[in-house]
Amino acid sequence: MAAEELTIVFKHGTLDAEFALRSIQAELAERHVPSTAFELYEKPVDLAEVWPRLKRVGRKTFNLVGRGFVFDLGSVRNFQLDFLGIKATGEHRSAWDKWAGWFIGNPNFVMGWLADVEYEHWQNAHDPLQYTAVGKPYEHLPKKSNELPPPLEQTIIDISGNPGRRLLRAGYYEVVGAVMWLGEPFWQLTKANKVAVEQAQWLRVSNPLPTVVRIEASTKCFTTDEGAVGELQRNLRALLFPESAASRQVA
Repeated sequence: MAAEELTIVFKHGTLDAEFALRSIQAELAERHVPSTAFELYEKPVDLAEVWPRLKRVGRKTFNLVGRGFVFDLGSVRNFQLDFLGIKATGEHRSAWDKWAGWFIGNPNFVMGWLADVEYEHWQNAHDPLQYTAVGKPYEHLPKKSNELPPPLEQTIIDISGNPGRRLLRAGYYEVVGAVMWLGEPFWQLTKANKVAVEQAQWLRVSNPLPTVVRIEASTKCFTTDEGAVGELQRNLRALLFPESAASRQVA
């Protein structure tokens, strides 16, 4: 079943697990989603029990699954960011602005984007085993060395030209989505020209909050890297991540 995922990024150490869970519980309650039939790290749990369990063991991250949702809270210390992934299937793939609204008002909010789960997965799959495991052909794809010393050296899929690639950067992800929410820290981190983004005629730009820019490049999640849709993603990457675009041109 097709799935979409909203990923929210905060400054490192600022996306509190209790706050995230309270927001998730509140949104699910508004949708009249029962609090039962969830699993926390593959163990049955009622939503009301999640935070007490995490607090008891001193855990600041979580993987919560149930009722057509997957919630993943994590932290990447080496890249100084926290993230929350909200994945939904079927009828739950809607009202993403409502989900985003629980988080984008925080001053530590950096960015958020909406993606088709399958498309983003294969745009970032670099290990041939990911293809052979599901019988998916990859012979036609570009390849390169992983540049590790023997005996660790091996040939991998070269995803550097994929417009849907997702790269970890210091404090943010270099990635594009059909819909994106950008907080004030985003502009400082990426050196993107905020005025140029707001004036881009090929984007639908709005301000759900004074400190947040919402951009809509497409009414549907990207599901292909070909043709006009692929070019749209490339243009969006160049606009939002100018330093990376410049380095690629020099190379």
